[in-house]
Amino acid sequence: MKTLTALAAILLLCACGSDDADEPREETVGKEIADHYTEQMNKAREVEIQLQNQKRDLDAAIEESSQEPQ
Repeated sequence: MKTLTALAAILLLCACGSDDADEPREETVGKEIADHYTEQMNKAREVEIQLQNQKRDLDAAIEESSQEPQ
């Protein structure tokens, strides 16, 4: 009897499902999150490159100033 009740409940829930669930959405939440993450990582790379360039320029200026005769 418990099995029959459980089976009936499962069939009822399955019958009430939406037809839209079978059609894939154009964009999923996971894709939105991944796109945002990728965008932020690209920005971080750009900042890192900028900081590396500034450090290289600063190191060159320090090296140049330390080699000048006093």
